[in-house]
Amino acid sequence: MFEKCHKCGQGGLECKDDHATLKSGYWWKWRNESQKIRYRAFIANLLASAPALDHGDVQYPYPIPTPYKCLVEESCRGGLDSPCYNGHEGPICGVCSSGYYKQLHTCRPCPSKKWMVGQLSIVAAILLMTIVILVWINKRKSKLDVEHSLVDMILTKLKIMIGFYQVTYGLLEAFSYIQWPNSLRVIGKYSGLLQVNILQIAPVHCLLPGFHVDAFGNLIVLMTINATVIGIYGVAYGIRKVILLRNRSLLEEERLKKLSEARELVFRNLFFFLYVTYLSTCSKTANVLPLACRELCRDEKEKLCNKYLTADYSIQCQGTKYNHLLIVAYISIAYIFALPVTTFITLWRKRKLTLDAADAGAFEEPGSSVEVITGLRFLFENYKTQSWYWELVEMSRKVILTSGLILVGKESRSYIGLALTIAGMYGLLFSYVRPMRDAFENRLMSTSLAVTVVNLAIGAVSKIPAENLTDSTVSFMDTVFFDILVVGANTLVVGLLVGKKILITGYCRGKALYFY
Repeated sequence: MFEKCHKCGQGGLECKDDHATLKSGYWWKWRNESQKIRYRAFIANLLASAPALDHGDVQYPYPIPTPYKCLVEESCRGGLDSPCYNGHEGPICGVCSSGYYKQLHTCRPCPSKKWMVGQLSIVAAILLMTIVILVWINKRKSKLDVEHSLVDMILTKLKIMIGFYQVTYGLLEAFSYIQWPNSLRVIGKYSGLLQVNILQIAPVHCLLPGFHVDAFGNLIVLMTINATVIGIYGVAYGIRKVILLRNRSLLEEERLKKLSEARELVFRNLFFFLYVTYLSTCSKTANVLPLACRELCRDEKEKLCNKYLTADYSIQCQGTKYNHLLIVAYISIAYIFALPVTTFITLWRKRKLTLDAADAGAFEEPGSSVEVITGLRFLFENYKTQSWYWELVEMSRKVILTSGLILVGKESRSYIGLALTIAGMYGLLFSYVRPMRDAFENRLMSTSLAVTVVNLAIGAVSKIPAENLTDSTVSFMDTVFFDILVVGANTLVVGLLVGKKILITGYCRGKALYFY
C-alpha cells in the first residue's frame, strides 16, 4: 500500500494485508522495544481506512527481526511479541520454565516427588541386586574350577544390550529435531537409564524448585559420579586389605590370593562402570563445546550476534564465565581420550598374555598387570583371538553416532543419511569379519546393528519441522501398526538375550534331572 513491495522470502514470515508477522512455531527477538512499537504503529496505519500519509507514517525504516524455527513447533506462539507456550521460555523457546524438565528438547511438567523417588528406588534396587549377584557368582567361581568366568560371560552379553540402547538414546538426542514416533520416544526415555543419567530420572530443579542444573552442571555431575565410584572402590579395597592383613589365621599365600581376588573384583566392576558411563560422558562433553553452539541474530543487519549452546539455550557461548567453564570440558576431553588409549596400550603390551587368557580362560602368573587385564577381560572375552581389539572399534562407532554428530549441529535430513550410511557400513563390516567367538553373540550384535539401521531409516522418513512435509507422514507414524513395529524391533535385542537365558536355564535343569 505504501511505497514499493518487498519479497516475503523467509520461511518464518506470514505475509498478508501488506505487512509481515511471525508464523506460529517460529521465534524472533526485536532489537529494542521502540522498534517493535514503531512497527505496530506502522501496521495499524496500513490497516486504517484513512491512513496518515506523512513520510514517517508510510515506511518502516528498520529491518524486521530474523525468524528462527523453534526446537519444538508447539512451543512458539508466533506473532509480533513472539511469546512461548507454557513450560517454555528463552531463545527460540528452548529453555524449560520452573516446574518443567527437558526430555529430548521437549519441556514436560515435573513428575511428583513420590514418582521420582519411586523410580530412583527401583533403579537403586536393580543396581544393588546386580552387584550382589555378580559378587556371589564371582565367589562361587573362585571355589570351582571353571574354564571361563561366568561373570565375564554375563558382562560380555550385557555390554551388547547396554551398548545398543545407549546408541538408541544417543541418536534420539542427536536428532531431537526429528518428530520420532511416540513409541520410540518412550524407549529412548528409559534407555537414558543406561546412560546413568540420574538427572533425567529425577531432575534436581523438580525436587528443589529454584535450583537449575544446566548443560555444564550435567557434565560436572557425571564426572563427579565417575570420581565418586572410583573413590568408593578404592576405599572398599583398602578396607578389605586392612581386614585381610589383620587376620592372623590366614597363611601368607592365602592372604595374597584373597588380595589378588579383591583387586580383580574391583578392577572388573570399576572398568565396567566406566565403560557404561563412557558414551554419556562423551555426549555431555560434546554438548558444551564451542562447535555445538548456534548463532542467533536479532536481524540481518546485526553484526555482533549471540551464540547459544544447542543443548541448552540458557548458556551463551561467549564471555568469561563460559570460557572458565570450558576448562571442565577440556578435562573431560582428556579423560575421553585417556580411557580408550590406556586400555589399548595395556592390552597391546600384554597382548601375549591376553591371547593366552582368551584361549585358556585363566591367568597363571601373578602381578597387578595380570589383575588389570582380568578387569578388562569383559572387553575381549567374547572376541576371537585375532580380534581382541574389536571392542575399541565398536566404541569408536558408538561415539561417532552419538557424540560426533552433535558437533555437526545441522538440522538436515542429509546428516541422518550420513549416520545411516555409517551404521550400515559398520554392520556390513561386522557381518563380514564376525569377530565374536560365540554364534549367538554374533547374532545378538548383528541384530542390534540391524535395529539401529531401522531406527535411522525411521528418522530419515519422519517429519522434520523445518521441512514443509504433509501431515500424512505424521498420521502414518502414529498408527498402531507402526508403533508395534517400532516396539517390536527395539525390544528384539533384550528379547533375544532373555530367550537365550531361558533356554540355557531349561537345558541345565534338564541335564541335572537326567544325571540325578
